[in-house]
Amino acid sequence: MHSLVSKDEALKTSMVHVGYLILKKLEKSSDARLSLTEVAAHLAKYGINQSRPMMFALIFLHTAGVIDFTAPYIYKVTE
Repeated sequence: MHSLVSKDEALKTSMVHVGYLILKKLEKSSDARLSLTEVAAHLAKYGINQSRPMMFALIFLHTAGVIDFTAPYIYKVTE
C-alpha cells in the first residue's frame, strides 16, 4: 500500500501538510482565490521557502479535485 507521506520526508514539507496550509489560506480569502505569489508568501511564513513543496501540494490538491487553476489564480472547487 502506498502512503501520501514518506517516512524519509520531513512532515513540515510534505504535500499533505503544505496542501492543508494552502487550503486554510484559500478559505480565509475574501474572494475565494489566491495568486501563486500569495501562496508562496503565505508558505514562507511557515518556513517553506522552496518551490518544490508548493508545486507538489498544488498538484496533489488539483489531482484530488479540490482546487482548479485559471492563470494566475487558484480557486477552490465548489460542488
